[in-house]
Amino acid sequence: MQTEHGGEVSGELAIMHDFSFSIQRMNNPAPITKKKHHYHNTYELYYLYSGERYYFIKDKTYHVKRGNLVLIKAYDIHCTSDFSHSGYDRCLIMFKKSLLSDISEAIGTNLFECFERDIHLIPLSFQEQSFVETLLTTMVSENKNEGAGHEDFIKAAMVQLLLLTARHADSAAESIGDGVVTANKTVSSVAAYINNNYNEDITLERVAEKFFISPCYFSRTFKRVTGLSFTEYLNGVRIKEAQRLLATEDMSISEICERIGYKSTTHFGRSFKAIVGMSPTEYRRIKRRAKT
Repeated sequence: MQTEHGGEVSGELAIMHDFSFSIQRMNNPAPITKKKHHYHNTYELYYLYSGERYYFIKDKTYHVKRGNLVLIKAYDIHCTSDFSHSGYDRCLIMFKKSLLSDISEAIGTNLFECFERDIHLIPLSFQEQSFVETLLTTMVSENKNEGAGHEDFIKAAMVQLLLLTARHADSAAESIGDGVVTANKTVSSVAAYINNNYNEDITLERVAEKFFISPCYFSRTFKRVTGLSFTEYLNGVRIKEAQRLLATEDMSISEICERIGYKSTTHFGRSFKAIVGMSPTEYRRIKRRAKT
C-alpha cells in the first residue's frame, strides 16, 4: 500500500524508502481522509499551491495555507490531514542533507538553518510564491526528463530554495507560534514530553497523572488530535531513535534497547519489526553494507 508521500505502511507508521532526492507534484481534487503517519531519514519540503491542510509534526499541529512552505527534519514523525472537504494541490520534496552539504560549505551559508532550529512553517509573500513555484516547476521537469546536466539544474534550484528559507530563519523563529493549532495544548505538551523522555518508564497512566487528566479521556483525545494511539506514538519515537543508534553507533542491541526505554529485548525486537519491517540486526547489517 502506498501513502500520500510514497512510502509503505507498516502498522500505523509508514517508513520511507532510502534515496537522495525525490520530488512529486500532486493535485488531489478531493480530500484524503486517512492519516498516514511516517518518518524517514531525509529532509522534507512541502509547498501548498492551493487548499488548506493540517500538518502534524513531532508534537504540534500546524494549519497550512496556500503559499506556505513546510519544513521537516529527518526522523520527525509527521502527517497531513484534511482541513475541509475540498481538495488541495501540493509539491513534496525529500532529500538527503549530503546532497547539498558541500555546496553549503563552499558558499559559506548554512542552507539547513531552519531545519536545525526546528522552524516548520514559513508563510511566503506573493512574490516569493511565484519565485518558489518557478523553482519547483524547474525541478519537476528536470527530474522527469533527465536531460544533460539535470542533476546540476536540480541542485541549483534547491540551493535557491534553501537560501530563501534561511533568509526567513530569524523572522520565522520570532513568530514560532504562528500557524500552530492550539486546540489541545495538553496533547502537544505530552507529545513534547515523550520526545524528551522516551528513554524513561513512560505509561499512559503515569503521563495522565502527570498532566492531571483522566487516562480514558486523555487516550481518546490523544488519538483524535494526533491520529495515533499513545502507545503507537511512544513506540514510533523510540524506534526512530533506535534506527539512528543502529546506523551510527556500535552499541549492542540490548544496550540500545535499554537506552530507548524498553525493558525487554523481545518487546523491542517485536516493536522494531512491526514498524520498520525487519529486525534490528537486519537493519544494522543493511546500513553498514550501504556505507562500504
